Amino acid sequence: MEELYISLLICIISFTASVLTFFSGFGLGTMLLPVFCLFMPVELAVLATAVVHLLNNLLKFFLIRKMIDRSVLISFGIAAVSSAFLGALFQDYLGSGGVVYQLSSFSYFGEVELLSFVIGILMIGFAILDFLPWINNLSFRKGQFFIGGLLSGFFGGLSGHQGAFRAAFLSKSNLSSDVFISTSVCLSLLIDMVRIPVYLNSNDGSLESYWHTIILACVCAFLGSFIGKRLFTKRKVKNIRLIVAVFLFIMGAGMILGFI
Repeated sequence: MEELYISLLICIISFTASVLTFFSGFGLGTMLLPVFCLFMPVELAVLATAVVHLLNNLLKFFLIRKMIDRSVLISFGIAAVSSAFLGALFQDYLGSGGVVYQLSSFSYFGEVELLSFVIGILMIGFAILDFLPWINNLSFRKGQFFIGGLLSGFFGGLSGHQGAFRAAFLSKSNLSSDVFISTSVCLSLLIDMVRIPVYLNSNDGSLESYWHTIILACVCAFLGSFIGKRLFTKRKVKNIRLIVAVFLFIMGAGMILGFI
């Protein structure tokens, strides 16, 4: 019964998050990672999320590739790809950090490893940024894309949370909504292609026992991408980033408290 609930949760999150990416520029990896962390080690959860993220990005790339802004892709992408490699290496370092602290209360006992702690803090940090009103008033010029690429790429390589910084820079740069989403998808795809080989090289665990879950997540994400593409051409959905932020905050708190 527990496996059925987990499968249902993965279907809902994968589908919903994949639809939301067409309106926010990010969401799938952000929302899927903590769900995978519920039943697999955090290192494998990051890898499994990256695999789903990569395959879904490949599909979205073919759906909306004609709207990519090549100048933004180059100026943002070079820095992002380079720092993604460094972020993935740093994740390997954190993964060997072991248990940072233990929590016990009544019948509850939990251990929090260094990588889980760092990723949990990142989740909460990104969620808080979306709650701050002044964030919405920030604007960035194309000359600042290099900095945005460094930040987005590094955190993408570290934990997969690449979309928040990328969206913050690109969404405030006067790009049309279709160009913003298309270019974001391509940038995200490039980062996935860089970080996954590093994860595979440094990860001692195996995804063999989780392939059915990964395939299920991919199918639901693919379905979400097709529907999201149709919705994107018809209307906009408000408060998407707020929904993602609330989910992110709850899951991040769960990780640093040892529940996830």
